[in-house]
This record gives sequence, C-alpha cells and structure tokens, in this order.
Amino acid sequence: MEHLSKEQLEFLKNLLLQRKREVLQRLKTFHESESSKVSTEVGDEIDHADWEMERFNQFRLRERETLYLKKVEYALKKIEAGTYGICENCGKPISFERLKARPVAIYCIECKKILEQQED
Repeated sequence: MEHLSKEQLEFLKNLLLQRKREVLQRLKTFHESESSKVSTEVGDEIDHADWEMERFNQFRLRERETLYLKKVEYALKKIEAGTYGICENCGKPISFERLKARPVAIYCIECKKILEQQED
C-alpha cells in the first residue's frame, strides 16, 4: 500500500467505517419496520398485491445493503492485511481518487472497464 499515504489510508478507513455504520443503521431500520408491519387479511386483492410488492422491494433493498456491507468489511480486512488498494486482477495500485469515490473497489479503473466490456 505504498501508493497510499498514511493520511489517505486513514481517510479511506474512516470512510469505510462510516459507510459500515450507515449500512448497519439502514439494516436495523429495515428490520424494525418489518417487525412493526403486520400482515392483515383485511383488504382487497389490490391491497394485498401492494403489500406483497412492498415486501419484495424491502427484501431487495435489504439484500443490496447486506451485499454492500460484506464489501465494506472485506475492504476493512484488506486494510488490516496491508493489501487494500491493489487491483485483484492485475496487481497494480488503485488510484486514491478511485478509492475515494468507491472505497470498496477491488479493481483498478482499467481492469474494471475490461471486465464490464466482457459482461456486455
């Protein structure tokens, strides 16, 4: 991680810790809101369909947040291991600007572009 100064690394670590707190808070809010909502048998088919759609959307959001939390925790482990900011594809340093914009990035911008092109 020689390409990152101590100040940059500390900034990124704090950013990741902040993101972790935010995600955990959102997950807690999802859980609390889900616990407080009680399915009622009262209502017509449209009410039931709306309720099901809301449940589905909440599930997808919670799933996304959980995945992002795993990425944040992985990045924090990489910081501790001394491998943070190194592209997992080519082994080159990931720029500070990229990490600042996306602190969970595991690929440099060049490799990310190539991988996205392969997905298309």
